[in-house]
Amino acid sequence: MSKRGWLRVLLFGVSLLYCSKMESAEIKVESRISKVTVYPASALINRTASLKLKRGEYEIVFADIVPEVDENSLRVYASGEAEVKLFGAQLRKEYLEEVPAEKIKRLQEEIQNLEDEVKATENFKKLLLEEKNFLDSIRLFSHHQIPQDLVTKMPSPEDLEKILKFLDAKLKENYSRLMEAEFSIREKKKKIDVLKRQLNQIRGPVRKLKRSIVVELQVLKGGNLDLSVSYMVRGASWRPIYDARASFEKNEVELVFYGIVKQTTGEDWEDVEIILSTAKPVIGGRMPYVSPWFLRPYQPIARIKGLKMEAPMYQRRAFEEEIRPGEGRRPEVEYARVEEKGIAVVYKLARKATVKSDGSEHKLPVSSQILKAKFEYSTYPRLSPFAYLGTRVTNSSKLQLLAGRVNIFLEGDFVGSSSIDNIAPGEEFDLYLGVDENVKVKRECLEKRVDETLIAGIPSRTKRITLKYKVSVENYKSKTINVRLFEAMPVSQDERIKVKIKDVSLQPDEKDWKDRKGVWLWKLKLEPKAKQEIFYTLLIEHPRDMQVEGL
Repeated sequence: MSKRGWLRVLLFGVSLLYCSKMESAEIKVESRISKVTVYPASALINRTASLKLKRGEYEIVFADIVPEVDENSLRVYASGEAEVKLFGAQLRKEYLEEVPAEKIKRLQEEIQNLEDEVKATENFKKLLLEEKNFLDSIRLFSHHQIPQDLVTKMPSPEDLEKILKFLDAKLKENYSRLMEAEFSIREKKKKIDVLKRQLNQIRGPVRKLKRSIVVELQVLKGGNLDLSVSYMVRGASWRPIYDARASFEKNEVELVFYGIVKQTTGEDWEDVEIILSTAKPVIGGRMPYVSPWFLRPYQPIARIKGLKMEAPMYQRRAFEEEIRPGEGRRPEVEYARVEEKGIAVVYKLARKATVKSDGSEHKLPVSSQILKAKFEYSTYPRLSPFAYLGTRVTNSSKLQLLAGRVNIFLEGDFVGSSSIDNIAPGEEFDLYLGVDENVKVKRECLEKRVDETLIAGIPSRTKRITLKYKVSVENYKSKTINVRLFEAMPVSQDERIKVKIKDVSLQPDEKDWKDRKGVWLWKLKLEPKAKQEIFYTLLIEHPRDMQVEGL
């Protein structure tokens, strides 16, 4: 071969080497968090980048991954017009020496601003407490006497009623503002703790850990490509909470389901798709081996030098198979919906949300449903002098409700909290709506008499006790109500103890309610301002030398 021929071969080889270098180039991409699946104690982050690639081999680098990543959870997805083959993904770690002065300054300023806000709120809280003490001192006139510096003459009953209503309204307003101040102080202190932990981690010259996810791929046909990586992180959680808004006029309850999400992963989730899951991926999904329980004399196990037990491998696939040209992302969910995936329940939220990495709680709506309700009150005055409002409702056939706290609102006013258990789709359940102070319940012992029968000056061998009770229910509401009144009558479990119930002024609707011995139920209907009183007498006889439990 001539010199010119050898030169051509050499140039061709150099060009091939050059092209090979170009085709395996490293590309750092700008990525964003597009979707987050939040679990009870962790989160699965989906980060997406859009590229336009020519044919060749590439290393795509997702740089600046802030949180600690579970390497076994790495997965890669690709879609678009480009035809590619994925080879795998790995987590790359680099340590950099730096002094993040600007970030320290910013964190210090944030902490100082929050501490100033806490101090201002605490001062405002002191003023509210002084206002409460003043209002309480004025209110004392209803029990003792009117303060000398406020009163020159005895007010009329109408004026007294107006004063009491005014004081009641002011005290409620004062209490509400005190609670808001307490909540504000608590939340700000939580944020200060998070910021201080971040500050301690970066203060002074540190070795900063820089994380990147590197994806290796080959482009078979050039074009636009959406490349996504997903990875598991800790520092995130969610829990369910509900608002129950009852309307007496419409005979319905609006039950709103929220997910309370918070995270301290180190990076904010800005305008991302949120999915809430009940799965617990950080817990092993396989039950431990069930081994017999043997008892035997203790024998020390001799260690064999050089023998090393290998830990089980739980490495997941880090990439998907080769994709087909033209495949795109799955369509976005238009409405929140619930899905069952194996043993987990998954809630896909309808709207994107932003969750800051400061530990603050974000209340995200999951669902809302209108439940037809037949309101009624239940009361058991023997143990509790309150009437509890409730209703029997049926859950939506398409929604799984998790156990959680329920905030109760009656006619728009917050009245307290209740709770629900796990409710299956289409299941009927009791929804308790708290105590209503406008329904008064009272149980009184009007008479208690112990007969000491003497025969020729000697006490009889039998002791007789007479108990007379009055139970009353009064309706102070502006509408007719239904009340279920429960009362437990004594039941003898010994033939020597005799119980007799007599002089019952109103017979119960049910005795031994739901096979509970001695439990009586009255179903009452009370008009506005109406009152129902029930009287009954108990006669109990037992041997004089017997001590009876329950009396």
